[in-house]
Amino acid sequence: MSRRGPYSKGQERRGEILRAAVEVISRDGYRGASLGQIGRSIGIDSAHIIYYFSSREVLLQEVLRIWDEGNAAQPTADADIFTWMVEAARRNTETPGLVQLYTAFAAEAADPSHPAHDFFRARFTALQGYIADEIRKRQAEGKVASALDADHAAMMLIAQSDGLQVRWLVDRSIDMAAALATEIGLLLGKGDGRP
Repeated sequence: MSRRGPYSKGQERRGEILRAAVEVISRDGYRGASLGQIGRSIGIDSAHIIYYFSSREVLLQEVLRIWDEGNAAQPTADADIFTWMVEAARRNTETPGLVQLYTAFAAEAADPSHPAHDFFRARFTALQGYIADEIRKRQAEGKVASALDADHAAMMLIAQSDGLQVRWLVDRSIDMAAALATEIGLLLGKGDGRP
C-alpha cells in the first residue's frame, strides 16, 4: 500500500478550495465572494487559501479555467460549434456568478499585466478558429455564402455572444440561447433562426 505524501494532500486541499470557490461564486457572484467566505464554506481561514493560491486574482483565474473546462470550453471534433455555443449560453444561465466573473475578468484582462490576459487571448483565438473553420466548411458545401469573411464573422459572433451575457446579467428576462440562435441563423443566411 503506497503512502500519500504531502504533495497529494496539497493537491486535494487545492481542489477542495477550487470547488468551494466555484460554488460560492456561482451563488453569490464574484464580488460577493471573499476569500474569507470561501474559506468558511470549507472550514479554513483566508490565509490558508493564500498558501495554495498566491492571490484572490490567481484563485479567480483558476475558477474561470475550471468553469470553462466544465462548460466544455472546446467543442469535440464531431460537435456542431453553433449548437455547442447555443447550449453553452443555456447552461450559463444556471451559474450567474460565474458569468459575472467571466465578463468582469474579460474586461479587466484587456490589460496585458492582468493574470487572466493570456487565458482570454488564447480562448478567443481558439474559439474564433473553431467558428471560422466551421463557416469555411459550410461554404465549401455550398451551405453558407462564399462572400462571407469567415474570420470576421467568427469574431463578430463571439462579440455578440459575450455582449448577450452582459445584457443578460443586467436583465435576466433575456433568453440568451434563443437570441444567440437567431444571430447564428442570420449569420448563416437562414431565416428560421436556427444554426
